[in-house]
Amino acid sequence: MSQHSANLCSSQNLGIASLQSSRFAVFLALTTLLFLIAPSVKAQTDKTLMSEQQKDFLLAYDAIKRNDRTAIASYKKKLKDYPLAIYITYHDYRIHLSSTPRKQINQFIKQNKNHYLADKLYTKLLVQLASEKKWTTFLNNYKPQKSQNLQCYHIQALANRKQTTRAVTLAKPIWQNSTELSSACQPLDKLLRDQKKLTGTMIWERIELAMNKRKTKLAKKLSHDLSNKDKEMFNYWLKVYKNPLLIAKPLPKSISPSIKKKIFTQGIRFLASRDPELADTSLNKFYKDYGLNKDQYAILKRKVALRSAYKYAPQAADLLNEVNGSTAKSEDTLRWQAQIALKQSNWASLLETIDLMPAETQQDKQWLYWKARALEAAKQQKEANDLYQKLAKQRNYYAFLAADRLKQPYQFNPNPVQKRDTAYLVKKYPELQRIQELMAIDWPLSAKREWYQLLNRVNQDELQAIAVLANQWEQYSQSIRSLAKAKKWHDLGLRFPTPHKEPVMQNADKNKIDPAWIYGIMRRESAFSEDVKSSVGAVGLMQLMPKTAKYIGKKIGVKKVSYTDLTKAENNIELGSAYLSYLHDKYDGNKVLATASYNAGPNRVDTWIPKNGTLAADQWIDSIPFTETRDYVKAVLEYTTIFKSLLNKKYDRLEDVMPPIGGKPVKQTDPQHP
Repeated sequence: MSQHSANLCSSQNLGIASLQSSRFAVFLALTTLLFLIAPSVKAQTDKTLMSEQQKDFLLAYDAIKRNDRTAIASYKKKLKDYPLAIYITYHDYRIHLSSTPRKQINQFIKQNKNHYLADKLYTKLLVQLASEKKWTTFLNNYKPQKSQNLQCYHIQALANRKQTTRAVTLAKPIWQNSTELSSACQPLDKLLRDQKKLTGTMIWERIELAMNKRKTKLAKKLSHDLSNKDKEMFNYWLKVYKNPLLIAKPLPKSISPSIKKKIFTQGIRFLASRDPELADTSLNKFYKDYGLNKDQYAILKRKVALRSAYKYAPQAADLLNEVNGSTAKSEDTLRWQAQIALKQSNWASLLETIDLMPAETQQDKQWLYWKARALEAAKQQKEANDLYQKLAKQRNYYAFLAADRLKQPYQFNPNPVQKRDTAYLVKKYPELQRIQELMAIDWPLSAKREWYQLLNRVNQDELQAIAVLANQWEQYSQSIRSLAKAKKWHDLGLRFPTPHKEPVMQNADKNKIDPAWIYGIMRRESAFSEDVKSSVGAVGLMQLMPKTAKYIGKKIGVKKVSYTDLTKAENNIELGSAYLSYLHDKYDGNKVLATASYNAGPNRVDTWIPKNGTLAADQWIDSIPFTETRDYVKAVLEYTTIFKSLLNKKYDRLEDVMPPIGGKPVKQTDPQHP
């Protein structure tokens, strides 16, 4: 489910490398913002297992929330050598920022400059100073920041301390490149207006940005600053926005050349989504009239071709062929041309397209496999077998498919990391001492943040030992991430652990599905991190959307499903397994379709199934329109195979779980399904 999954792993290198991707950074930021400050409520549940220091720490935190200064001072003294002493001071200063002497705050930031809590307190200090309008103190404390809000506070401080020229210079690009100004940045608008620094060019460029982002409300608001003549041009742009078919006709002569170019460029892009053929015709007809240069023409040509490809429009192959025969070709256009060819079983075209790809791309496992399939279809079996043989030595989705073609055993190539003493690591890295304590008091997301800090500074040759230690501590996602940073892919025990075995096995048996499949989904979705929440709201080990969880909960007799329930492993596995079973039944036991549906939703998947005839499952998977879902299905099939081999010492061949797609009516999705 693109809307249901965190997608922590990609199929490349068994998915671990993408844990370092930008999508993971966004996911981490969201979970940290939501939970880092507020410790888990479960921290109060099992104090009998805690040490005296751990109990005192929690009591200190309660005292901080009550602002009991006598108790706080007592606990700070008592716990001054405790690994989590920094958290006591941080939370005291954070909660009582306005009443804490600035000298103490600055001292904390300076003394802990290499710890993430110092950065957080520094940010809070700047926000506090801005809210109190203590602009001189703000400027004295400010250092360049990535946060746009802090940049805007800086500009406000400059303006309020009569450094207007610099304030205006910094304000212009933020104002011009923002579709929305936060409350911290809204004063920039007044600043630029008061200083009469809003030019017509700036307004038009921001209108263009707003229109391209489909923020018409903002664009209309900005148009109020235009002259009457310019307002008429903008109003015609709105007409084209609402009805891109207008772009197929000449634009009114009253519109200036520069605005015509903007309207035409956007109009072609929007028309391409509705009618790619007409968009291509209009582009070829008018691009010179509206002043597009060769590069701008090539970009639009590529966009039109790709839009047609996303829909598998009838003219897509011709449009892509034209683009790929010119300088406008790109990795995306070549991939989509290959994708269309394999969806149509046009093996000759597929071979030609692969040959157009860069040499490095041609050596990717995906294209080696499809080149072999195309050669096999062309009766060039020896050449095909040579490529299959090369692939079959590896351990990945395409390697397993290649082994199926050759009727050979799968190669799992296990190579466990050398087990070393890990005790010295705890002494060497304070983060590990803090992690131990944070886990003991059940502050999991603070512990997670310490892991990220640790992995950013640990020696490269110690990452494997860190991975072993994390696994021993049942911090499986961090063990997986450590091995990824170490680029060690072959310790299957560390990279494919099987935690929560009892609920997995019980729910697999109850729902009549393969436990290895549950593990494959879990591994792809969350890498075994129980408390994660994706940017779209999917929660827990199997990344369930709350609405989906409530829906499936009703079907299996669970009366109430809360967010907290979904962060508990047993509940998440119960509901996620039941949902997998529901999809498995809907698609008559077809694991490929059920897996795709778990990621993209059954309504979408139903539209992707051939209405007439069938398509080989490997072709169908690699012609799924969504890149995320294509990668997801391949990764889950790969992971499930590996988990099956680890759990049972035997595995299912992919050819046995990938029947042809299509050929039978699809069961209607329950109308109550979210």
